[in-house]
Amino acid sequence: GSEMCIRDRVRLFYIYKRIVKGISLRPWGSFLTLIACWFAVFQLSFVLYTVTLAGKATLIPGTNSTVMAYLEGSLQESAVQSLKERLVVLEGVSRVSYISRDDGLLRMKQWLGAENPLIEGLDPMILPDAFEIRVKPSYASKIETLIKNLREIPAIEDIRCHKGLVGIIAGSYHTILFAGLFLALVVIVCLTLVIFLSVRVGIMTRRQEIEVLNLLGANKGFLFAPYIIEAALYGLVGSLLASLTAWALAGYFLSQMPVVQNLISPPGINNLLAMVVFACLCSVSGAVFAIRRSLDA
Repeated sequence: GSEMCIRDRVRLFYIYKRIVKGISLRPWGSFLTLIACWFAVFQLSFVLYTVTLAGKATLIPGTNSTVMAYLEGSLQESAVQSLKERLVVLEGVSRVSYISRDDGLLRMKQWLGAENPLIEGLDPMILPDAFEIRVKPSYASKIETLIKNLREIPAIEDIRCHKGLVGIIAGSYHTILFAGLFLALVVIVCLTLVIFLSVRVGIMTRRQEIEVLNLLGANKGFLFAPYIIEAALYGLVGSLLASLTAWALAGYFLSQMPVVQNLISPPGINNLLAMVVFACLCSVSGAVFAIRRSLDA
């Protein structure tokens, strides 16, 4: 048992020496790889926050793609259904959803946060029932005509339609989502490719040493473990730096633009851990691809 323990320690020490030696042989290459990992993960974080911001913006009543029609008093279910059918056929309307008082309070909690003192202990009965009216994108420029038609309906007491920054973000949600997914895929491929090339160069630099150790009977796990560990370190350090950068910039952005403070918050510990683990997996995958390519060569 003690002999095996000593043997394992010797192997770990040798792996550690090979990692240090590999980095020292190409310090600038290692540094640029780390910077590339940092930049890739930071871009991924930025995409994630942007999509989250757009998603939460759609929960806010009265964006430029949504008109909120607040009802006067309480209507019977049959009257609500009749009014909904009337709203659906209006020009420029793509979808109509009924928002009860309870649903409205739930949305306020999602938007402002359940612990917000503004809604703590709030009685839903003081809130009005409403219809959320989705406007067709092609009709956005003529939304005032729709509002005029809605004002002619006696059961509707008030109409809200906000056209500020948040409204623009909410109206572009699907565009932001699909663009974000595409950019995230590009970033993931680039991150994996950067690690692949870095490990590939490292293996080519020390090919003779690897071939000698292979002839002496060293198993492939022992030969290539340093490269996998090195790749994981790139992912770990790069993602930690990127997450901290994103956290700092998110905090600064929120302090400068109070309008979005209720939409997005700096990343929590769970988000940071998920980003670190994901970056490490991408890095290790790139290293494995490089090792397999070297074995096939």
